[in-house]
Amino acid sequence: MKKFMGLIVSIALLASMSILAGCSGTPKANSSESSNHTPPVTEVANSEQKEGEAKNWPKTYVDALGREVVLEKKPEKVALLFFRNFEHLFLLGESPVAATDIDVLDEWESLAPYKNNEIEDIGSIANPNIEKLLEIDPDLIIAVSSRYANYNGQLDKIAPVITVDSNENNWQGALREYGIIFGKEEKAEEEIARIEAFIAESREKLQTYNDKTFGVTMLGDKQYWAFTTQFIFNKDNGLGLNPPTSYVDMSSKGELISMEGLANMNPDYMFVADIGGSSQKLKSYLKDLESDSVWNSLQSVKNKHIYPLDSSIAAGGPLAIELGVKTIVENVLSQ
Repeated sequence: MKKFMGLIVSIALLASMSILAGCSGTPKANSSESSNHTPPVTEVANSEQKEGEAKNWPKTYVDALGREVVLEKKPEKVALLFFRNFEHLFLLGESPVAATDIDVLDEWESLAPYKNNEIEDIGSIANPNIEKLLEIDPDLIIAVSSRYANYNGQLDKIAPVITVDSNENNWQGALREYGIIFGKEEKAEEEIARIEAFIAESREKLQTYNDKTFGVTMLGDKQYWAFTTQFIFNKDNGLGLNPPTSYVDMSSKGELISMEGLANMNPDYMFVADIGGSSQKLKSYLKDLESDSVWNSLQSVKNKHIYPLDSSIAAGGPLAIELGVKTIVENVLSQ
C-alpha cells in the first residue's frame, strides 16, 4: 500500500512539474536550466528508500533456539521449510523461492491468491530435498525449531538457517519475528492492527449469539477432533463465542473424540474442516455422515447450522484467521 501511495504521489508531483514547465516555457537545450538537471521524483524516492533499507543491514537475529544468525542484507532467496508460515511471508509482501509441502497452496483457500507464485517444490518438512536446495542456492533457510536437529547440520552447509517457533496460537508474535527478519517491522504491526480490529468488529456483530454454543470439528477418516481454536472462543482477543460445556482445556489444540463425544458436546452451531487440509475429502466425509444416526441427532445438523471452514484454520496463521472470522460471521448472521 505504501509503494502504491508513493507512486500516486510521484505521478502527481511529476504532473505538477510538467504544468509549471509548460507555463514558464521550455528551456533551450544549451541553457543553464537544462544543464542543472535534477533527478526525477521517482529516482529520488527510490534512492531514499534504498538508503533507508540499507541502514537495517547487516543485523544479527536471535532465532527460536537462541542461535545468533547474521543477515548481511535483506533476504531475497528464501527457502521455507515450514508450511504453516506461508501466510506470514505473503502478508509481508514476501514469497519464498522454494518451500516444502507446497500442496497447501492448492488446498487452502487462505492461500488462493498466491498459488501461482513461482515456488520450487523441495519435498516435505520431514525430508527436504537437499540436492535441490543446493541447486537453488538460497540466501536464507527458515525451518521450524522442533525439526532443526533432524537435519543433522545439512542445511547450515547451504545457507544461514533461522529457526522459528511452531506455536500456532501466537500469530502476532510470529508475524513480528518475520517483520524483523525481512526488515518490515512497521508492515507487520500494520497488519496485526488491521486483523485485530477486524476480529473486534466481528465480535461486536456476534454479541446477540451469546446464548448459543459453537463447535469447531476437524474431520478425518472416522476421526473427529474437537478443536479449541483460540480466536473463536477467546473473550478478549477473539470472537468471544461460547464453546460446548464439555470443552474443558481451552489452552490445548484439540482432542480426538468419538461420535458419541461429539454428540455429548452438541453445539448449536458447528464449523467443520478436513484435518488433512483437503476440501474434497471434507465433502466426502460429510456425504458419508448423512446416513449416521448419531450425526443426524446433533442440533447443528438438524437445524442446518453446520458450515465448512477452510482447513488452513488448523495452522492458525493470520490469513487463515481472517478468512475464518469472515466465514463464521457471514454464515451465522445469514440465518
